[in-house]
Amino acid sequence: MTDLLRRDLELSASPEEVWRALTDPSWLEAWLADEASLELWPGGDARFVVDGRELTGWVEEVLPPPGDGRSGAVARLSFWWAADDEPASRVELEVIATDPGTRLRVVETRPLEVLDLIGVPLPGQGGTRFGPALIAA
Repeated sequence: MTDLLRRDLELSASPEEVWRALTDPSWLEAWLADEASLELWPGGDARFVVDGRELTGWVEEVLPPPGDGRSGAVARLSFWWAADDEPASRVELEVIATDPGTRLRVVETRPLEVLDLIGVPLPGQGGTRFGPALIAA
């Protein structure tokens, strides 16, 4: 099984337009899922229905575009999702302002058991972690 999938896409849209396509349920339903909902804060719920299959999870990080249009500015959305009894995977979407458009970097890492070896930050105060890294700390 592949532990990491990564794609970089060069888009002619602005970072704000790309961000909307990644976070607005009506836009997500146009390209990613039949149904989509994201609570855009760390710890918020994530739910997608794709071809009748429900994937649920939680939002890890939300960093919207700064809106100043400067090249190199980065926005980031990361969330976890899984269907039924499958291992969870982490999806990270980076929106990077370029001249004249936007680079969208998509990275999906799985399974959760692999990520658990290094300890992954959980939402909430204190930077709580889980996994063996907690034991080593």
